[in-house]
Amino acid sequence: MHRIHKRSSAVPALWAMACLFFLALPRCEAQNLVPNPSFELTDSCPASAGFNDGARPLYWHRWDQSPEYFHACAGDVGGIDSLWDVPLNGFTWQYAHNGDAYVGMGLYTVDDFRELVGAPLIEPLVVGQTYYVSYWVNLATEGSYYWLRWACNNQGVLFTMDEHIWSGQTGSGPEFAPRNYAHVNNPTIITDTANWTLVSGSFVADSAYRYIVLGNFFNDALTDTVHFTPGPSAAAYYLYDAICVSPTPGECPTATGLPELGQATLAVRVGGGGQWLQVDGVDAGANGWVYDAGGRLVAQFALNGSATQPIGHWPEGVYVLRVQGRTGSIWHEKFVVMR
Repeated sequence: MHRIHKRSSAVPALWAMACLFFLALPRCEAQNLVPNPSFELTDSCPASAGFNDGARPLYWHRWDQSPEYFHACAGDVGGIDSLWDVPLNGFTWQYAHNGDAYVGMGLYTVDDFRELVGAPLIEPLVVGQTYYVSYWVNLATEGSYYWLRWACNNQGVLFTMDEHIWSGQTGSGPEFAPRNYAHVNNPTIITDTANWTLVSGSFVADSAYRYIVLGNFFNDALTDTVHFTPGPSAAAYYLYDAICVSPTPGECPTATGLPELGQATLAVRVGGGGQWLQVDGVDAGANGWVYDAGGRLVAQFALNGSATQPIGHWPEGVYVLRVQGRTGSIWHEKFVVMR
């Protein structure tokens, strides 16, 4: 969480120009209006905090304070684990929902401190048009350097007419003041650290908005929080991935669709005094992978309704089970081995 200098951005024209060379106009109209929506494209692997040049995804900038950019390529910088790596980094242990990258920001600390990221849309919104929005969020805790122990609501998306790229140093601004409004917003507190949570919604554009912004746009009094442990914490810190905005119904996933694999039935537990891992509730044809806290593959096995995996020889610590169903759905669950 740092405050650095400003660099202006230009609206990416690649997608719009591509439509000029195709006759399939409906497909062009159905495109996602968010540039680099999963943050995969970057000028170089992130090696510092705060959305510096070389530490931010293409087209995206910090709009307030000092958010972070995480990419799997960062683990190769200098040949050591990085605070900006994926899945293990300074803030959390989490795979990207899509691809190898995500962004993270403090959505709640006292005195209305907020971190925001924003980007120019591929094309302005059309007044009177209904737009469908979706994005995936995850609560970051227990990273390799920071242990952020709060959770909050109001993981939102706001659209604006003008840009607000943060250029101030500590104590200067101007700040992007809370609007106490977002075009799409999550009103419930997300405490799930293992799985990505889909937030979606729709709205009718009342202006020709040109920019999309991610973050918490409500002040402290209108933001609900949960503290996992007593005492101070740096922030309620969340990850964002796979951002979608489209005027076409069905182009962006909706939270009212079919549940992801395992949300209702899959159960994971460690038994026998840390001697075995039991996984239940998975359809036939699924597969599981277990990774340790350093991102190393520990075990791989088939899941056909249930599976028991001997783990008595594994060191104590935090592990992540990654399940992929036969339809391609992916789900993650953290568990702890203790003896």
